[in-house]
Amino acid sequence: MRQELRPSKPAKAEPPRAKYSNGPVDVGKEEIVGEIKDLMWQDAGIVRTGKGLKKAIQQLEKLGTRVAHPQTRRAYEAQNLHAVALLVARSALAREESRGAHYRTDFPAHNDAKFLKHSVVKGDSVRFV
Repeated sequence: MRQELRPSKPAKAEPPRAKYSNGPVDVGKEEIVGEIKDLMWQDAGIVRTGKGLKKAIQQLEKLGTRVAHPQTRRAYEAQNLHAVALLVARSALAREESRGAHYRTDFPAHNDAKFLKHSVVKGDSVRFV
């Protein structure tokens, strides 16, 4: 393995436990992970619509408070899954075209001039570079 690809120090088995003024908070992590998976399959899957993607984003934003302040490794995973799902949904909504296996029923054609680029998501905004 090349030197620059080697980790500088071993990864910790579990993130450190955080303490908050309201006491430790954990997440019904399995339930939330299931909700995110179902939501993404239903509204942000291979066949998508702008309406469904907007619905997914709204529901994911509501879920955001439930993944705050994780206390366990699995809760951190739920928080990360939530973040990635939100990025995917926002990017898919901004990409008003169909490309490859990702089909927008409201934009069935691809648009190379506008979207043959990488998506960069920062907060609520998406730009193509």
